Amino acid sequence: MVIDIQSPSLICERARLKGSRKVNERNPQVRSKTERRHDTIFYAKNHEDIPRKLRNVLEPLLFDERIELFRSLASLKQRLCLPNEGRMIAILFAADKEDLMDILSMRYFFCNVQIVLILPSRRKEIVALGHGLRPRFMTYKDADFRELVSVIRKMTGAFGRSNNESGNGTQRLGAYEK
Repeated sequence: MVIDIQSPSLICERARLKGSRKVNERNPQVRSKTERRHDTIFYAKNHEDIPRKLRNVLEPLLFDERIELFRSLASLKQRLCLPNEGRMIAILFAADKEDLMDILSMRYFFCNVQIVLILPSRRKEIVALGHGLRPRFMTYKDADFRELVSVIRKMTGAFGRSNNESGNGTQRLGAYEK
């Protein structure tokens, strides 16, 4: 059995550092920088490929949340290589099978990213490729996007904030409550 004995000066140094973190967390200047604990990014190759129904659903989200838009995989890859303090949420719109294959080739960069994937069709091979990215939520470009909005708001935390800020937040009943 090996016992590691630390010097008193090392213990004091750790205690001093822990104490300074608590002070910094209470400092309003530091808190404002760390208030947002996630980054949300949206990738679509062409703006014209996005269905009007999806654009109508995503535009309010783009204004409510701070979502970064990317039109090329090179710029998306560059952004994914930057350090990130919190979690990252990526909404990926694959316009066709080739676009999905290109996104799939970058799956290494998505290892710590929560993915919401919008697939071009419901064909088995497309769905199988989409599962290769291990998305948190997957939908299709011809689907009803109300679920997509709910999932994104839940992941970003915007759902709870909007209910509480408006003052008319209703209590959600469980499946078996009356």
